[in-house]
Amino acid sequence: MMKPKIAVSFQTALMLLVMWVVFAPTATASTGISLLLSKTAASVGESITASGTTGPNEWVPLKAVDESGGIPVFDSTKADANGNYSIDFKIPAGVSGTLTVTVGEGRNVANGILIVGTTPPADTTAPSWSNAGLTASSVTRNSLTLTWTSATDNVGVTGYRVYKDSALLSTVSGGSLSCDVTGLTPGTSYTFKVKAGDAGGNWSTSGPSTSVTTLSGGGGGGPTTTQAVTSVTGTATVTPGAGGFIGLGSEASIEIPANALTGTGAVEVKVRKVTASSAVPAGFKLAGSVYEFSVDGKNSYNFNKDVVITLSFDPSALAPGEKPEIFYFDEASGQWVSLGGTVSGNTVTVQVDHFTKFAVMIAGKAEAIPVGQGPAELKDITGHWAMDSINKLVALDAISGYPDGTFKPDNSITRAEFAAVLVKAFKLEGKGGGVFADTAVHWARDYIAAAAANGVVNGY
Repeated sequence: MMKPKIAVSFQTALMLLVMWVVFAPTATASTGISLLLSKTAASVGESITASGTTGPNEWVPLKAVDESGGIPVFDSTKADANGNYSIDFKIPAGVSGTLTVTVGEGRNVANGILIVGTTPPADTTAPSWSNAGLTASSVTRNSLTLTWTSATDNVGVTGYRVYKDSALLSTVSGGSLSCDVTGLTPGTSYTFKVKAGDAGGNWSTSGPSTSVTTLSGGGGGGPTTTQAVTSVTGTATVTPGAGGFIGLGSEASIEIPANALTGTGAVEVKVRKVTASSAVPAGFKLAGSVYEFSVDGKNSYNFNKDVVITLSFDPSALAPGEKPEIFYFDEASGQWVSLGGTVSGNTVTVQVDHFTKFAVMIAGKAEAIPVGQGPAELKDITGHWAMDSINKLVALDAISGYPDGTFKPDNSITRAEFAAVLVKAFKLEGKGGGVFADTAVHWARDYIAAAAANGVVNGY
């Protein structure tokens, strides 16, 4: 029996040849591509990394297809010589639901699923340090300056907490990398530590730390340009870049941080006891001596940053309901002005930015104003453009006049005084204590903290 002949047309042969060229494996065909997504669930704006392997030096296209068939993301990259590739992309606005992420082309593709939500996931990652460092400088008997390296965070560092021997000392903004520490004890060892936090309320569990011992009183070699000077005789030569501590026995002292003095040359800082040059305000009494501080013989001097003054007083002079405060003498107005202060034992401490005369005075217990009586009339605001506003603030106990019945409406006020007025007027609440590096012992620290907590004031 004869086998039948199979007739193949030219068209059929050509088609078979094309199919062989297209589908037959060759030496340069792509190897299988893989895909790994850094996340399987994300929100709008989040970054996603698509990575994997393919043929060496091959181009890798990427597309993300939404549920409606749209392509909100399209990108490409070239694999390296080992076939490794990586593409970063962000979830565009308006995207939600399921995205099908595809890499590769033709039959050499890989897919991944990405679920896009409308609410950003909670931030649970705390800041960290890759190269943590904390140093202490300008160390005196009672103060020092801490400086640290910045931490990093997946969203951003918003603040730093400074600890002294495990106790929270101060909280500063995320843009601050230093803190002035005052009120320390001479010849004492302290351990300081810094933690970083973010807007999600995450605080680092570890951070840079350092141990430092404050200078002891008296003894030792003389000061150098790199070491803060210490003196208890009332006079000292201070180098601006180092700062120092000058005391008059145990009666009065000043702590000058590094670079608070202007210039670079050494200056003479002096504290001495003087006779009061003006009458004590009505309702107050002196609780100690009047002291005058000077720089190179100048009794009026403005510092680059706040310095700390501590004055002693006689506790036995206190009657029930009375409290000691530090006052400074305003040469321009001829009046004593209260600075308040932090009381510790028989001393009061304040931060000031200028020199003049200072004294501790005791304020008598305030008498309650009978209901309906209202504040006394201030005799120098009649006809003043701010008279109505002043009277309203007085009625709110946000501000008061001078003991002589005047208000002095054209006098200037400090940022601290302004913060105190606002907090009192609007009854703002907030955490007490020093929010900023230079308010730890300031008389208005609680007012400043409340104003900052309510977004009324910011630091530098």
